[in-house]
Order: sequence, then C-alpha cells, then structure tokens
Amino acid sequence: MGVMAVKRLWSTQAVLLLLLLSGCTGLGTRHGSDGSPLPPDSSGTGVTVTPATATIRAGSNEAFAATVSGSTNTSVTWSVNSIAGGNATVGTIDANGMYTAPASLPTPNTITVAATSTDDATKKGSSAVTLQNPIPVLTSVTPAAISTGAFSLTLTGSGFVKNSTVTFGGQMLTTTYVSPTELQASGTAAATQIGTVNIVVQNPDPGAAVSSAMTASVVAASQPVSQAAAVRFLEQSTFGPTTSLVSQVAQNGFDIFLQSQFTAPASTYPTPLPTDSGVTKVQNQFFINAVNDSDQLRERVAFALNEIWVVSQNKVSDPTGYTNYMAVLTNDALGNYYNVMKDVTLTPAMGHYLDMVNNDKPATGQHANENYARELMQLFTLGLSTLNSDGTAQVDGSGNPVPTYTQNDVMALGRSFTGWTFPTEPGGSLTRHNPEFYGGNMVPFESNHDSGSKTFLGQPIPAGQSAEQELDTALTIIFNHPNMPPFVAQQLIEKLVTSNPSPAYVARVASAFSAGKFQTYGTGKRGDMQATVAAILLDPEARRGDSTNSAVASDGKQREPVVMMVSVARMFNPTTDGTGFVNWGGNMGQSLFNAGSVFNFFPPQNLIAGTTLNGPEFAIFNTNTALARANFVNTIAGGSISSGTKVDFTPVINAGSQDAMLDWLNTYLLHGTMSSQMKQSVLTAMSAAGTNTKNQAKMALYLVVSSSQYQVQR
Repeated sequence: MGVMAVKRLWSTQAVLLLLLLSGCTGLGTRHGSDGSPLPPDSSGTGVTVTPATATIRAGSNEAFAATVSGSTNTSVTWSVNSIAGGNATVGTIDANGMYTAPASLPTPNTITVAATSTDDATKKGSSAVTLQNPIPVLTSVTPAAISTGAFSLTLTGSGFVKNSTVTFGGQMLTTTYVSPTELQASGTAAATQIGTVNIVVQNPDPGAAVSSAMTASVVAASQPVSQAAAVRFLEQSTFGPTTSLVSQVAQNGFDIFLQSQFTAPASTYPTPLPTDSGVTKVQNQFFINAVNDSDQLRERVAFALNEIWVVSQNKVSDPTGYTNYMAVLTNDALGNYYNVMKDVTLTPAMGHYLDMVNNDKPATGQHANENYARELMQLFTLGLSTLNSDGTAQVDGSGNPVPTYTQNDVMALGRSFTGWTFPTEPGGSLTRHNPEFYGGNMVPFESNHDSGSKTFLGQPIPAGQSAEQELDTALTIIFNHPNMPPFVAQQLIEKLVTSNPSPAYVARVASAFSAGKFQTYGTGKRGDMQATVAAILLDPEARRGDSTNSAVASDGKQREPVVMMVSVARMFNPTTDGTGFVNWGGNMGQSLFNAGSVFNFFPPQNLIAGTTLNGPEFAIFNTNTALARANFVNTIAGGSISSGTKVDFTPVINAGSQDAMLDWLNTYLLHGTMSSQMKQSVLTAMSAAGTNTKNQAKMALYLVVSSSQYQVQR
C-alpha cells in the first residue's frame, strides 16, 4: 500500500471516529444505543407557543404561554403580525401573553401571535389564530309593542357587527349598524303576526352565531289621537308628559303606549351601603326614577300602591327596609294584586310598621296583636263597609252601612299572623324574636305561631297549618271577598284619573279586576293589574275629557304635590340627582315616604269644603300649602329647585313669539284648555316682564302652572 493510500485510510477512519463519538451516522441522524433514531440536536435556545392554533371571537380574550428551552433566561416579548404588543386592528397582547381580539375583524381574519426570546432575538415561536365574529347578545328591543304596518326598532346589546341582521318572527328586517351595542331595524308587521313575536340578531360568517330571542307585541293598528288627548292620557298614566311621549302617543294611540309600558323593564333602587342611614337616598332615587325612567306607568301605579299600603319613615327609617319595600311595590305594580298582598305583608318594613313582626302566639285568654290584621282589611283590601259591585255601600233596614267584618274577624286574623320575625342575619341562627334586620322577607318561628282552628269572614281556617300555609289561607279568603274588586278599583281610579268616579265606572273596572281581563289585556286571573289599569285608563269616563268640550264639572283631581313637582320638571329637559323635591313636597304637605300615619297624607274620602265633591288631596291644601305651591313654581321658573335639580326652558323660548310660547304651554301643560281670557291676561303679564324672551317665558310658565287649570288635573 502506498503512502498516499495510507494517509487517505487514516483520514477516513478519523472522520468515522468523530461521527461515532457524536452519535451520528453518515446521513446526519442520531441513534440511540439500541440503534433507534433520536430527535435532531436541540442545543441552543428554542421557543414554543401554546396553544399552537386558536379560534377566537372578536373582542374576546385568549391566554397564550411561551416555553423557552436551552436558556436560563425564559422571558419573551409578544407580538401580533410582527407588531410588538399588537394594535387595535389585529388585536393586542400584553407582557403575560393575554391576547385581546379586535372589536371588528381584520382582512384577512387570520393573524399570527408570536413570542420572541429576549436572550436570542432569532429564536421565536408562534401560534396561528383564526378570528371570528362575536356572538351577539340582545338585551332590549324598543318599542316593545308595535302596530301592524311599517315599523322601526332600536335594538341594544353587545357583539353587533356591520353585517349583523335582525330577524322578526322569521322575517329578515332591513338592518342598519349603529355601533357594537346598537342596531336599527325596519320592516312591516302583518295582521297574521298580531301577538308575541320573537326577535333575534344574527352575525354572519366567519363564526356565524345567533342571539337569544327577545319578544315584541304586535297589536292591531291604533288610530292616531290629538295632541290634547295624548297630553291628558299621559297626565293620568305617567308622572307627566314629555314632548317626545306626546308625539309618540299622538301618532300611535293609547294601546301601543300601554303595551310598551307593560313590557318596559322595571326601575330599580340601589342596594344601600352598610354605612347608609335614613331614607334620604331612597327618596332621591324615587325622584330620579320618576323624572327619568321609561317605565312611567309602572312607577305611577307603584306610587299609588305606596299611598294605599303605607309604610312611613317616622317608624321605619332603615334604608334597606324601605328599599326592599319599594322594590316589591315596583315589581308587583303591573303583576297581580295577590302578589302585592303577600309580598308587602312579608316585608320587614311593613311587619315592623304595623306590628306583625314578633307577633306572639297568645296565651290562653289573651289576644294576638291586631294592628296589621285590622289595617290590612280596612285600608289595603276591603274597606269598612260591605260594597256593591259598583263600590256603593250596602245598607241595612235602618239605612246604615253593613260592616265588612267584625271584631271577631280581626282577632282571628291577628292569630293567623302570629309567628313571624325579622329575617335571620347572615351567620346568625333563627330565634323566636330575631334581631331587627331588613335584608330579606320575614321568616316564621313555627312554635310561636298559633296553629289552632279559626273562623274568618265566615270561612273556616283549619288547625295544624304552618305559619306560611295559614298566611296563604287567610290572604286567599280576603282576595276572593266580593269587596276586593270595587274597593281596589275605586282606590286606583282616584289615584290616577278622578276623585269622583261614577258607580258605573267603578263597576266596569271592578269587573276587569275580577275577570283578570280587559279587551286584549290581562291573563284571565282575578287581580290582574294590567287588565285593571288598562280598564281605568281606557274607560269612556276617563277619556271623555280628551276633547275640550266633553269633560264634566266633577271630572279630574287635584295634582298632589309629588306628582305636580315631577310633572313640571319632566316637561323641561331636567337633570336631577333627586334632591330638592322632598323639602318642597314637605312644604306642600307631602314629604315623600313620611306620611303622618297609616292613613296616608290624605284619606281616600274627603269632602271639599262647601261642595258635595270628594277631593282627597284637598285635605292637605290650605293657606300655607297653597303659598308653598306658588313658591315652588316661582323657584322652578328660575331654572332649578336645588343645586342638583335643574330644568331648561329652551323648548318654550324656541317656540318664538309670545303667542307661540303661550300656545306651546297651553298644548303641553293644559292640553289646549286655556280660555281666551286667560291667554290675554298671561300675554299682558309677559309684555310687562320686559323684552327679554327668557323672562317672558318664565312669567308665562309661572302663571300657567300656578293656575287652577293646571293644579287640578282634568
């Protein structure tokens, strides 16, 4: 073998030796000791991102993680499509790998999320991400009631995109994208769709999705009404007209308004803070809701119930107690009167106010507390005298009213109401007399309940019932008593429409209460409040004043201070934190939630001096309160009643001339009833106020609102 051949041999052997020592073959593949292949050499830094692929909806979050190998420095920087931290178009990612998809999809809808080693910028890992449209969430549809024919809807929620579509009972509507939280849609409702219709929002691909359904009511097309009729109807069904509501009712009629009000979300009262005391915040929230919120009919009826089922802060000043009591009235106002009865009965506020809480089972020969039992029948449900179906009292042979109940009935009902105490505080244990606490309904302590047999209003109450069973039994007896429909009808008519309804009017409303049905309104169950309220507001006697010459002298009612104040404020673009109203109302004899007794600020029956007419609100009308009314009007004409409650008279001023301003006030405040003599007197006063248009408007407002034509709602 030659020298050169030997050198080549040694060279080849050296290379083979090196390859063997490195664990590799001549093909570059590593093998284990058993000859099986091993993974490629992993020496140096490497980055892996998990998940390696992801599908994410617009606006959603996804957590990514990066694993760094081959380095003691495991920190990384994140990017989206090579943009450090991303941006609004492709989405953003924070230092911890939390990715937030953009609100709208980019084109294309795929992006790359990458993590780069801070130790070696050439080493990175990535994830391939596909973006999809969000799932739409539908939270409200307005109006909630529409008439047959062309209509427009406003839909609010979240997750809406530019190509979202609205489906109405399976019919695709013309949809306009406003924002991720609002869509506008229009279409035509057919007569075959009268009833409840499902409405959904659908987002297209990528990631097509459909929202849960909400409903709207389709009713037969209503006849438009005059502006005067619309104003008058809103005076009875809300805390006061606004220009927009007047236009809405005038265009769509009464039925559409009622349907939308019956489905409007209920106003709420915030949960008091542990540090709160007194009912000031609850009072302010009442006025914030009354001035601003859309569920006006519910709030007006709840206020009427508050004046029937009275709880006063002169004994119950706990903010949680009063908040929960008002929440019950608000939630049940358009439900069923039986629910009002039971739910209010179980509030600790009512329990404390009329002594049902900690009402002990009497010892032999003793009596249970009768306070709540007596007032429940006398003031809240039945009245003192047995009634005909039209609300007139039945009389005996001597012409005296026949009593509804006896003292024995009061005693029996008092026994039925034993055994209830305050709710148990968190962390506490139920005792016979729980400590005073208002965070829930009253609870029974069974051994303190008188479960013996009783006879009540001529009906037996069997022995052996639990406290709650007997509560239901007793309330059901009252609920089915023939006095209930005319009693409730009379009370609510007086609160909403007129102090002097005819017996025929009361009978028609009582019939709706009994049947639970009025025209298309109601469930058919006795005590249905929607049927009852619709019957009150749509009755011919309520509507006969809609044209200026159709009212009669006994129609109408004096505006009580709370309603009068809020009504004036609502008409003039108010801003309010709720302050100012309570003090002014107190000056006029009606400090909200602070009635002097369970008999409210004024009784349901109160003859106006020198007349044969009933005028409940006149019981608090005297020289002092009349002056306070005038002072309130003068103050609000100045633009505010407190630092937090202000009004804006721009709509009046923008009407133009003195005549035009007065016509505006006549339309919206007096529903067109201003006499020519009154108009001339006001015009003269406006001229005397100088040439400043704002001062002229203030003068006109003061004179119109102070007038008896405004102070008496007719």
